[in-house]
Amino acid sequence: MALLMNILIVINGLSDRLASIEASAATLASKYSEHSIDVRVTKSAGDSFRYAYVAATHKVDAILACGGDGTLNEVVNGVFNANTKNKVLFAHYPCGNANDLARTIGFHDLKYYLEKIISGEYMSIDCAFIDRNGKERRFVNGSTAGIGALVCKDVSTLRRSLPSSLNYLVNTLAWVMRYKRPFVKIEMDDEVYEGEMMLAVIGKGHFMGNGLGFAPQASLTGGDFGVTVISRASVWQMISFRSKLNGKDKLDRHEVNYYKSKKVKITVLSGQMPIETDGEFLDILYEKETIVFELDKDSLSLVT
Repeated sequence: MALLMNILIVINGLSDRLASIEASAATLASKYSEHSIDVRVTKSAGDSFRYAYVAATHKVDAILACGGDGTLNEVVNGVFNANTKNKVLFAHYPCGNANDLARTIGFHDLKYYLEKIISGEYMSIDCAFIDRNGKERRFVNGSTAGIGALVCKDVSTLRRSLPSSLNYLVNTLAWVMRYKRPFVKIEMDDEVYEGEMMLAVIGKGHFMGNGLGFAPQASLTGGDFGVTVISRASVWQMISFRSKLNGKDKLDRHEVNYYKSKKVKITVLSGQMPIETDGEFLDILYEKETIVFELDKDSLSLVT
């Protein structure tokens, strides 16, 4: 018999499927009433983080994040910032814009994730983190530097205006035409890239930017990042890239370089470099500023 559990379900209040997800969550909470299942809907930015933080301080056993990659990112950061010693199991019901992590681990219904939580079935994956101005930020699927961060920022503002795939395409092509590429130095375990950079992907999952397989060499386990650097690309090249990135094949172009590394340090030599984590815009780095990406191996328990 499964142990009785304290479970938090966090639902992104901006989801287009909010009503149906709320109804499903209520039905499942009733069905598994022997467990303590708390359902919360976000109403403002930062709610997912706050709900998870408070739940972690009250010894929650599991959190099921219903939303996009950013919703999972927020609950993971909330738990890690609570800095409690109790182990928390995470699950992600993908119902956001991009759902890139799910493209690596698979899509299932809400019932599947809740039952996996209750039965204690999960895998231990690496959890990535960066330290920015003395504040640690965790991420699960991946981070991009350069044009990808600006696309993520603009996609968020237009999410109600355009279908998700068209939203990403329009914003990507718009930024390709006007993006001023910084010159950077990217230091990895055994290699160094130095030069102009349109996009750098620091991935644990394979997909970024609404299903584009930028990091086919990445793995959620194993203790290293899949790092992909694109130095430059025209509008037509980016359209060509997108058609080839639906799977996990590498791009055979001299402008595209693939690496694997346990630690990644990026220094901006000139220009500006925006960054995002799990599809959420984070910050802009300026000349001589540095950011370091690291991993906690097997530190995150995730239902897959």
